[in-house]
Amino acid sequence: MRGSPRHAAPEHRLISSTPPKPRAETSQPERVSASPYAKPKVLMGEVAMPRGVEIGQQRDAFRAFMLARHLRPSEWARAAGVPSGEILAFLTGKARAIAPQTLQKLARAAGCLPEDMLR
Repeated sequence: MRGSPRHAAPEHRLISSTPPKPRAETSQPERVSASPYAKPKVLMGEVAMPRGVEIGQQRDAFRAFMLARHLRPSEWARAAGVPSGEILAFLTGKARAIAPQTLQKLARAAGCLPEDMLR
């Protein structure tokens, strides 16, 4: 036990003889968003057309081309000498595009230009 219970003096003394100075409160800027990350000034979708829309249009045109010519992916791929998985992956959305060499071979097998398949 520090000090005597008979003395009214405090058990410890202040290190400094001057009292501590009160700190000025800094105000935080008001937050509009709940996100801890800053919002970019320009969003990527506002800069250019989303690439997904264009790919979807190409996929739909490719599917319409196949339906119009009654082409089945496996038979058409076998005739062109390409893996049928490339056609199926593009049609199902697993692949974003078909390689230009593959398009050339498929166009040759279908008897048209590669541009005709994606219009």
